[in-house]
Amino acid sequence: MKSVQRAMIISSRSLWNYAVIAIVSLQLFACSMRSSERIFTKSEIKQHFVPQVNEINLEEGRSFYLRDLNSIGCTNELIPTANYLVEKLSKLMRVKIDVANKGDITLCINPSLSKEEYTLQVKDNKVAIDGGSTSAVYYGIQTFLQLLPPSVFSDDTIKENELKLVTLPSVTIKDKPHFAYRGMMLDVSRHFMPFPLLLKYVDVLSQHKMNTLHLHLADSQGWRIEIKSHPELMNIGSVRGISEKISPYRHKKAKNWQPEDADPYGPFYYTQEQIKTLVKYASLRGVSIIPEIDVPGHSTALNRSLGLGCCPHPFEGDVVCASNLNSLKVLDDIFTEIATIFPSPYIHFGGDEVRFSQWKKCPKCQKYMKDHQLKDEKALQNDFVHHITEMLHSKGKNPIGWNEILLGGDLPKGTMIMSWEGVAPGIEAAQRDIDVIMAPGPYCYFDMKESNNKNEPGHTWAGVVTLEDVYNYNPLWDIPSAYQNNIKGVSGALWSEFVVPEEIQFWYKSYPRICALAEVGWTNSSNKAFRSFMDRLGLYHLNRLDYQDISYRIPRAIPYWRGTDSIYFKKPYIEAKVRYSEDGSSPLTNGLKYTKMFKCRNRSKFEYVTYSPMGRASVCTSKDIFIEPIITFTYEDLKLHCTKKGLESNTTYQIEIVIDKGVKSVSTLTYRTSNESKGKTQKLTLYPKRTKKIKVKTNQEGMLIIDMKFNKALRSRGKVYLKKS
Repeated sequence: MKSVQRAMIISSRSLWNYAVIAIVSLQLFACSMRSSERIFTKSEIKQHFVPQVNEINLEEGRSFYLRDLNSIGCTNELIPTANYLVEKLSKLMRVKIDVANKGDITLCINPSLSKEEYTLQVKDNKVAIDGGSTSAVYYGIQTFLQLLPPSVFSDDTIKENELKLVTLPSVTIKDKPHFAYRGMMLDVSRHFMPFPLLLKYVDVLSQHKMNTLHLHLADSQGWRIEIKSHPELMNIGSVRGISEKISPYRHKKAKNWQPEDADPYGPFYYTQEQIKTLVKYASLRGVSIIPEIDVPGHSTALNRSLGLGCCPHPFEGDVVCASNLNSLKVLDDIFTEIATIFPSPYIHFGGDEVRFSQWKKCPKCQKYMKDHQLKDEKALQNDFVHHITEMLHSKGKNPIGWNEILLGGDLPKGTMIMSWEGVAPGIEAAQRDIDVIMAPGPYCYFDMKESNNKNEPGHTWAGVVTLEDVYNYNPLWDIPSAYQNNIKGVSGALWSEFVVPEEIQFWYKSYPRICALAEVGWTNSSNKAFRSFMDRLGLYHLNRLDYQDISYRIPRAIPYWRGTDSIYFKKPYIEAKVRYSEDGSSPLTNGLKYTKMFKCRNRSKFEYVTYSPMGRASVCTSKDIFIEPIITFTYEDLKLHCTKKGLESNTTYQIEIVIDKGVKSVSTLTYRTSNESKGKTQKLTLYPKRTKKIKVKTNQEGMLIIDMKFNKALRSRGKVYLKKS
């Protein structure tokens, strides 16, 4: 009996041992299964980022699942930043904050890094984000979030069955911005943007590592900020309409698609408490808010409210009287309040497009000029600028003005200019040792049209500003190396003449051009390529915007003729989809899905529409079909080459060279057939919006070789066509 009991005890112990071994084995197996075996390549990882990061290195170690990260470690000063990350990750999973700075994700300020520099290391089931400041840590978080599914930017929690297993690569990213100032100017005067929309605008700007929102708060069409010492500005200056002191506004070039303002339009302005909320919200996201009060020009709302205009009608006109001491006293009151509620070290005071004719007619201004030996109105403007900059310096602020403040004489030390009338004023200012923010209209003004489509909203005075124009712009173009340190950065601008009160136009004109501008400001030139940028937009980034309900302008596919009647589409990125119709019906409802080249049966009724990766249709349908150029050239090109085979032998063709945008260029064109060693050379002067035509002849082999060389780096965009003569 004892032997039987002993056997049972041994047997039970054996079973227990086996059970323990099995449990441990299962745990070890589960742990091993938690790490992913997926292999990532560097090029695959780089596809995630907009703006592109500047240094990326693969680490030894396995990739692993996002679900393995359960806690965020940080110090007390980074708790608000950590809460932001918790909120974003809550769409995917639950994480907690550990203020002991121990966690699966650690956030840390590293004083050895520069202010906006960060490192992101993803390795061994851990994520470490170090930054030179809270802003830099926030930028590292944005890069980390871009490694996750685009739906992490949605307001909705992702369903478990839709999540799948998100895999993180073992990688180290070292990153810092190319330029210190990376901004966007937003005009809220002509058309007022509701406060919640401003908060969202800041949020999306910060996701692109933009660090400045410049608010144009006062213009002739409206005063948009509370000034407690002068309530007339809110009672009078923030309203326009037929029965108001400020007339109704509609831009003279506005098309029928832009409705007229409500009557009355307003009162619309931001309270000081709202601004304080905005400043705090933006600060957490690394964004500084710079206010602009535009004087002495663009001042109708100011004059109608407080009577600061020229004699004999101080409540009229759009220029502040430069000789009136009361004007300076009132402006001092205004800037004192502005300086108090905006902690930014900068205040923008405008200074652009001053109508000198009003000063010419003002007896007080003319007497002031004579008494102070000012030779003309440019000198009077310079005198006014000196008063304003002295006023701002007394409040601990550095002044910024538009490039017209370069007129009339030297500027006070510490004054920065924003170059909007092309790049030339910025070059001049840099060579005068003045700090510059480059914001040239032909590349950075987003109130410009993005295509010549008649239904496309916007101005054209600076030409069409395409996504590619923005992306290819370099703020250091033609700046002598000795003065490049004076170029502090780049800014886009969205003037709201053509932004109707609906939110859709606000986003439509901003994105994805801001995505391109962000890469101009952040990414080193050696890491930039437009084709890569477009692929990254299509693969991930436009989806991020869609998940946030950003009604961006969808980049369009372009239809080209192949032969006489066949059409094929050149897509902006692989994920773009196209539908077309040839019977006059809307391609939005009855369109055929484009899959390959097709014969066009009815050109007069052809119409097409492009869809985003998530299936949203472009706002404007298009009808035009284009001839594909044999060469396209853009702003950095020095040499161009093309070899055309299969042409008709012994036949005369015509080379047509068109500069769509840019400046006059001098080039040398060489063209030869296959059996010519040197060919024929011509020197050409090319002008914007003109076509240069040259006749050439092929040989019996039907081959033509074309080379173009420019005398300096091209600052233009254009095309070369080859047509049968």
